Amino acid sequence: MSTWHNTRSRILVAAAFMLTSASMLAQTPTASGTINATLTNKNGIALVFDTDPSGVTLGAAGSSNASLSFGTISAFGPLSPGVTRPSVTAASFTVRSPFDIQVIQGGLTSTSYTLSASLAGPAPTGLSYKVDTVTLTTAAQRIQANGVYDTDVAHNLDLVVSTASPGAGGPAVGTPLTATINFTATAN
Repeated sequence: MSTWHNTRSRILVAAAFMLTSASMLAQTPTASGTINATLTNKNGIALVFDTDPSGVTLGAAGSSNASLSFGTISAFGPLSPGVTRPSVTAASFTVRSPFDIQVIQGGLTSTSYTLSASLAGPAPTGLSYKVDTVTLTTAAQRIQANGVYDTDVAHNLDLVVSTASPGAGGPAVGTPLTATINFTATAN
């Protein structure tokens, strides 16, 4: 073999080695794997309070634990925005604010729900609470029989206030009075 042939062979071997080394350096190492996710889908419903466009802006709207403040009320004079006074008589006056309830369902075959409400405790003296036309007590009472899921349904919260003086069965004056109303939606 000639020197030329040996040199040429060495050059080819060196070139092949460099090409192989370059391609090995250019490779990006990878790894792969799998994960098997398991879940159990549970059906259910959720109740959410929303502000009605013509009512008081609810505190914590969009949740299941909202608040509605009527502000300062009286039989006569201005009321807070979103509060109306549909009735004034010698014995009482009523203030009202609409609010919306949305019941969201998932995984149910039910197409509607029944809505009930009750006071968590007795109403303060001289006051009564109504949802729509139902006067509330501490016992659950049906408000709506065939509510539609996944849509805001408007309801009225009425506060009926006695015009009697505080010592004669009327409410305390100048003191914030509160009540908690519990709502329950049951799939039909």
